[in-house]
Amino acid sequence: MGIEKTEQLLNKFDYKFENKNNKIIVKLDFAQRIIIDFSDPEKVKITDRLVGWNFLTGLIEMSIKNATLYNFIGAIIMTFLFVYLDLEYGGLNLVFFFLAFIIWVLLWTIFYLIKAENLKRILTSWNE
Repeated sequence: MGIEKTEQLLNKFDYKFENKNNKIIVKLDFAQRIIIDFSDPEKVKITDRLVGWNFLTGLIEMSIKNATLYNFIGAIIMTFLFVYLDLEYGGLNLVFFFLAFIIWVLLWTIFYLIKAENLKRILTSWNE
C-alpha cells in the first residue's frame, strides 16, 4: 500500500483528507477520522478517532473502542447513582432511561464502526 496510490483512491471517491508526515488523515462525517500511518515501510497502520463534537463522547477525543467502553462505564455509574441516591427516577423510569442510553450508544457505535471498517476494507482491497 503506497501513499500515492491511497491518495488517488481517496480523490477518486471524493474523500476529504490531509497528508501530514507520512500520515493521511481522512475526514469522515460526524467528527470521525481515519488515520493511515505510512511511517513503517513494512506495514501500514490504520486507526480511527472520534474528534470534536460527536454522538458518543461529546467533545472528548478517543477511538471508537474506547468510546464504547467509556459509555458503558458511564451508564453503569449513572445507574448505580440513581439507585443509591433513590432519586425520582426509580423503577420503570430508570430501566427505560438505561435502555434508551444503551440503545443510543449501540446505534452510534455500529454506525461509526461500519463507516471505519468500510473505508479500511476499500483501502486494503484497492492496494492489493
